Amino acid sequence: MREYRKNRTRLAAMLLAACVLTGCQSPKGMSSSGSSTSTRNNCYSLLHQLLDEQKDVSMLRFIKPEHTDLKKLVKRIATTSGTGAKLLEEFAKGDPSINLNDIRLPPGELATRDAIASTKEKELLGQTGDTFELTLLLTQTEALSYAWHLAKIACENEPQPERARALAGLSWDMQNLYNEVFALLLSKTKSATTNSISNHTGTASTNSAPTNSILMIDPSSMPIAAGKATLIIGVLRRADGVYSGDYKVKIFPYFFKKEKGRLAIVVSDESLAKINQGKVTAIIGTATTSGKGGRSRHIDATVTPANINRGTLKLWFMAGNKKMIFEPAYHFAEKGTAAVLARTTETKP
Repeated sequence: MREYRKNRTRLAAMLLAACVLTGCQSPKGMSSSGSSTSTRNNCYSLLHQLLDEQKDVSMLRFIKPEHTDLKKLVKRIATTSGTGAKLLEEFAKGDPSINLNDIRLPPGELATRDAIASTKEKELLGQTGDTFELTLLLTQTEALSYAWHLAKIACENEPQPERARALAGLSWDMQNLYNEVFALLLSKTKSATTNSISNHTGTASTNSAPTNSILMIDPSSMPIAAGKATLIIGVLRRADGVYSGDYKVKIFPYFFKKEKGRLAIVVSDESLAKINQGKVTAIIGTATTSGKGGRSRHIDATVTPANINRGTLKLWFMAGNKKMIFEPAYHFAEKGTAAVLARTTETKP
């Protein structure tokens, strides 16, 4: 019996690690004809692989003591994913042009995913309590965001109206689940390893960035076709483990493509302590556009501290099919500091 439970635990951790991998950014195909059929089949294949793995994520609720709210949400994710996987299989049965094995991952991507899966398996098997729950929620934001956008792109390249509507519904389901997971993640950051963090900050309070400091992020630009995109983030204030504030993106010379909204970046006490110790730390967040019909976009970021007060960020998200990457500098400042939105001077490329 003990050996059975051990094997089951290992299997569940491996399944979750696989979900982490397919929840990463969409890999580029090794070769593509550029046709909508090729794009559709590639999206179908990647989406089916992800959903087929996600349908087993509920196994984790039998081997880890999550809270009731997380158990129910994980079960819904598994059920919805299983239904989505069967939907794609029915599409393939009824249409020989649909290929669910068109993965087209380059060998470097495959090797990297195997390495990440091995690391994640070890981490998950050794985690309990709040740390495990936060890890599970983080992996689900990645997987659900990827499924949401894969279904969206597949829908846009699906010529059959009925299948396109079904894919749009699946994309909507994945987006709603993503929003629920992210909201639960925010609520759980309040209690994440607070005892160990308070011990650390209590003995090194004079050598760490205070949790009530504001966060200032410099403007940052990246090249795009015949121009550049500039990300401008306003003053970010921390509450309940989340830095939030305004942002805007300017596209030169296509000014009509600009956007603005609210940014929320999750930095738990545990993550802040790692940054204070000079450790490279991965964090996540969302950007929600302002105005009627505002949409949410998942954000990944890596913090590389230079010291306790400043460092650099690598921040990336998907805008349509394009991966947007910005690498601004950041610094902490006291709340009493006069805060002015960062400004940038536009220059022609």
